[in-house]
Amino acid sequence: MKKSKNNLALKLKGTLVLALLSFSIFAQTSPKIFTKDFNEDGANDDLVVNYFLGTLDYAIYTDGLTKTQYKFQFQRQETKHGITKITPIPMYFRSEKGERALPKIDSLIFNIPLTKNIDNSLVWLLDSYISKKTSNSKYFSNSSSYEPSWNASKPEMPENYRLKIEDTTLLNALYKNQQLKDTSSAAYITYLGKFQTRAIAMSKSDVNIIYPLALDSTLNFKLYQSAHGVFIKKDSMYSWVFVSDGGLYNNIQKLEWESIQQVDAYKDFVVVLNQPYPAIKNNIYIVDWKRGKTFEFKRDFILADAPGYYYIDNFEIIENYLYLFVKSRPSALDYKQITIDLTPIIEEIGKTK
Repeated sequence: MKKSKNNLALKLKGTLVLALLSFSIFAQTSPKIFTKDFNEDGANDDLVVNYFLGTLDYAIYTDGLTKTQYKFQFQRQETKHGITKITPIPMYFRSEKGERALPKIDSLIFNIPLTKNIDNSLVWLLDSYISKKTSNSKYFSNSSSYEPSWNASKPEMPENYRLKIEDTTLLNALYKNQQLKDTSSAAYITYLGKFQTRAIAMSKSDVNIIYPLALDSTLNFKLYQSAHGVFIKKDSMYSWVFVSDGGLYNNIQKLEWESIQQVDAYKDFVVVLNQPYPAIKNNIYIVDWKRGKTFEFKRDFILADAPGYYYIDNFEIIENYLYLFVKSRPSALDYKQITIDLTPIIEEIGKTK
């Protein structure tokens, strides 16, 4: 009997190994290999583009003359949750030879178009990346600024596109916020704008709703929500006031799910609650859209009277008070109400330069 069990165990082990090998082969899609004198120095160069689960993983370019390899890294653990993806461009492609090669290999590597046109939702994000700073405030953990931009037509939801970034200040901010150690003086930023409309509505009764959603109106402006952003209409003009990005706000974000849980207005401010899934902690923000400033509430402040509670289920604003309804986790049935007086908070925001 003992021998029979061992044979069964060996068979099961063999089956498991075979299954893992099959998954590995499936996951690691065959690389694409290109050989050509891309840099026009008289020697053929090699480009190998690798994929994982059908998406770009990394690409290696080999200079045919020097045999030196240069790597483009796409899938990074630190940045996989963001609606923006940063791909540093190796320094070689800033040289004369590299600049001749880069336009030729670009279309062989990427299937998302490179453009010089940028929509206002990404402008909002890039402004916020540059300006984000920690706060010594009692109420806020950090803040960021953006230049309010107003348009006469309702924003068209963006497509996926790429930009080549060479601004040192912006690059350093992107590298820092997305925890990249690269020092390349140029990078591609890929904006997955299609996810602004293509996401499952986790907080709505109808999970397959079509974005953008028209929300409540105030006497001064009307609110709209996309899957990962918020814009407003004042008179006949529109402006983005918030865009959620995992790299900027350090939150786990599954792009196929909405990252905006709830939005509401308070006077001339917008309050935004983000989705925590698949984690249990979420954050709440207040946006001064007239001055272009975003503040993230400090969790130690808003949850000071609710130890063991991590998840903000929803909120209400009544007169000058923000009421938070918090749980220990999203699936918990019991909740606790927290009351926050917004008057001193708005006074502090007004003093912030």
